[in-house]
Amino acid sequence: MGQNGGRNVPVLPALLSGLVLAAVAVAQPVEVVNLHGGVALEVVNSQRLQFWRSPGLPEASEGIVVSRSPARLLVEVLPPQDESPDIRVEIPLGVAFSVRTEEGAIDIQGMVRQAVLQSVRGPLSVSVPLAVTHLDVEVSERPRTVALPAGRRMPFRSEMIHPRLQVWRLTHAVRSRDLAFGSVTAQGHAPPRLTIRDWKIPRDWPLKPHVLAGEAVERLLERAERRRTGARPPPERGQGGDQDRDAPAAEPDAPLFRSDVRMVSMSVAVSDSSGRPMIGLQREAFMVKEDGEGQDIRVADPTESPFNLAILLDLSGSTAVDLAHMRAATLKLISMARPNDRVALYAMSGSMFHRMTPLTSDRDLLIERCAQLPYPSGGSPLWDTIALAYDDELAQREGERNALIVISDGIDNRISGQSVPSDLRGQRLINASSEMDARIYPIFLLSGERFGRNWSAKARTRLEALARRTGGRLFSAASVSDVEPVLPALAREMRSVYEIAYYPSNQAFDGSWRSVRIDVAIPGARVRARPGYFAD
Repeated sequence: MGQNGGRNVPVLPALLSGLVLAAVAVAQPVEVVNLHGGVALEVVNSQRLQFWRSPGLPEASEGIVVSRSPARLLVEVLPPQDESPDIRVEIPLGVAFSVRTEEGAIDIQGMVRQAVLQSVRGPLSVSVPLAVTHLDVEVSERPRTVALPAGRRMPFRSEMIHPRLQVWRLTHAVRSRDLAFGSVTAQGHAPPRLTIRDWKIPRDWPLKPHVLAGEAVERLLERAERRRTGARPPPERGQGGDQDRDAPAAEPDAPLFRSDVRMVSMSVAVSDSSGRPMIGLQREAFMVKEDGEGQDIRVADPTESPFNLAILLDLSGSTAVDLAHMRAATLKLISMARPNDRVALYAMSGSMFHRMTPLTSDRDLLIERCAQLPYPSGGSPLWDTIALAYDDELAQREGERNALIVISDGIDNRISGQSVPSDLRGQRLINASSEMDARIYPIFLLSGERFGRNWSAKARTRLEALARRTGGRLFSAASVSDVEPVLPALAREMRSVYEIAYYPSNQAFDGSWRSVRIDVAIPGARVRARPGYFAD
């Protein structure tokens, strides 16, 4: 919503005059009042508050007054004349808000942080991710129509709060207090309709509860099963052979037009018999066979071929004292990236996955977001968060040089037995990682040894297995403050990752699995590469 005009108000500090806003903090609550019509509000991944009269023509934002106080930002709709009485609002993710109407409908959707809704006689519609959102709805008269999501127990009961006063109440509590992200409180007198929906968090959403990791892992395991059985894949993009890199990318919902000649790209890491990375290899050193047949290849120079580098920071509650060191180590990693590399910054905080930036070559943006890291809090569902970090973007970039760096002591709450463990078992993630087209490089913090109980040793075993399965390598550091000395070795390791591309002699892309063997004609050389691809 809101792409076709309407008033745009920055929630970040800005210069203003008249009714335009000034110096509004991101966390300042927003109050929306429309006593004459309805309010349709959506939480969006943006830093701008937008509002407009329905149906949303550019001139349809007249009669909406904005004012501010130290406590809140008020968006108030004046009595309509020829305009629509209803308004639409887009509000930034994480901002608390309230909505008040008389007869109008209230319709909210998205990942709500905190909301208070009041409508005397208007219908109420709430669409939120129920896995992480508390609900409390109270009305004086039972709505004529109540629509609730299938498969969820949400009793709508009458309660006597006074001998002569009865109310109807619907409550929904998140199964674990530590999983809760948001809350919605709604009050009404006689709404004709109450609708509750479970809002599905989009795959590209920047904030995800760790419980979504199961979906990401299932996608990987389904691929493994297809490879094992030879089953044909469902019609979708991004699983194996890619289009020629020079071809323009299709829009997400557009038909996919393939060129007559298709290129396959794969990444491969090479080390010597002692495990030291081998850099500077030329095309003549590599041999590639697809289904046993030799291929004519080209090898991209590792100094020129870009890397997609995702950095995942463990900012669970136990790392609060290390935040400054974590920020310094992250800045050092960013500075090591070359101009054509793309870097994404992720964090595990509040028991959730946070995308601070998508993959980008904008160093200024990365440095800015590094200064805005979420404060360490919550538990350590690390296995789930690693799965979500891979699934966020790297999963859609198969065949490219992909790496996921994880800075953590590795102690998932499944190991420690504390609250907010991963839904995934460590071994299940390790099994699924064989299908990841990204090398995982854990920077393992030995500071976890202070907890005793052999937790750190168990964590290291799992992270080493995860690195080995993906062709990466584990690096150790005594603590976050000691991460910087290991970064040069990590940089050398990543320079041993080559991108190999070729036009398969078999151009029948029928969805079948193609086995690929890559060898290096140097005695003792060890090659780490995926065993093949789906010719989709």
